Amino acid sequence: MKNIEFVISAVVTVGTAFVIAIWVPGDPSVKLKLAFEYGMLILLFLFGFMILAAIASGKIDISQLLSEDGGGASMSRFQLLIFTFVIGLSFFLIVVCKCEFPAVPSNVLALLGISATTYGVSKGIQASGGLKGKGDANSNDNGKTNTQ
Repeated sequence: MKNIEFVISAVVTVGTAFVIAIWVPGDPSVKLKLAFEYGMLILLFLFGFMILAAIASGKIDISQLLSEDGGGASMSRFQLLIFTFVIGLSFFLIVVCKCEFPAVPSNVLALLGISATTYGVSKGIQASGGLKGKGDANSNDNGKTNTQ
């Protein structure tokens, strides 16, 4: 097996669902619903834990997450990341506090759309301008490409 963490996560999820389905008293349809919900919750938690463990161990490199191809910081990437986390955390807290999934307002979708469009436009400008990274072997100090 190439990815043992995935197999372990699946086994723990199925085991949890099985335990809930057998030992939780009550109506079978309620037990099935609880088993599925808790199973998916545990699977999501374990996948998130695997990603965080891979980041901590160095298997996943996030050092270039917010940088441009040229090596500088990307304001549009940072904006998209922050808006996504803030909105995601807000919805998570609403779900936890009220125990219901809220309706998504159009303002939130517009905010995420503007942020994603900003990122897309900045990448388009970079691509059309022919901007290269600082480590490009064919560029000189003036940013112009050397042709031979």
